This record gives sequence, structure tokens and C-alpha cells, in this order.
Amino acid sequence: MRLVQDQGTGFTLWASARDTYEWAHRSGASWPCSELSGHRLRVDFDSNGLLDWTVDGREPSEGSMETDELNAIVSDLATEAGLDSENVAWFVAVGQFKAASD
Repeated sequence: MRLVQDQGTGFTLWASARDTYEWAHRSGASWPCSELSGHRLRVDFDSNGLLDWTVDGREPSEGSMETDELNAIVSDLATEAGLDSENVAWFVAVGQFKAASD
């Protein structure tokens, strides 16, 4: 998994097929009906939220995937990758979900 911060104005997260599989099957917090498991994921965020995303290099069609899973995986993987809470996109990608689950 790679996380690239764009000078603090947002970030891009890349997750390999292995990353998404391991996330969906982790012990004690699995996502049994994952639509992302085993697929490559790329997301781009800025302070307003999600700018762009692809699954296996393609844009998903609107409504083709549950947003709950996308929010959960981005929040978890961005945290694991060390996204700085000072990044302007941190709250929209991570903070709002972590606060709700704490």
C-alpha cells in the first residue's frame, strides 16, 4: 500500500489486491461480503471529500458499490499508512469515521 500526500492539499491512496483482501479478512473485524476484496483500489481525496477512485484501474459505475465499505477501507488503510491528521483531507477520509467508532 502506498499513500502519497499532495503537499497537504489532499492525498492519494493505492491499495493492492492483496491489501484489500487482507483488510476484508482480518481477524476480529472482517468484511464478509466485501466487494473490494482482491481488487486494486486507488482513491483521491481533498478537503471536500472523494475526488476520484478506480477499482482495478476502472471507474466504477454509479451505485455499483456500497459506500460504507469504501469509507471503512479508506479510513482504515489511510490510518495504517500514516496519513497525517494535519492533512486537509484527514477529517473527510478518516476523522469523521474514527470519531463515530470511538
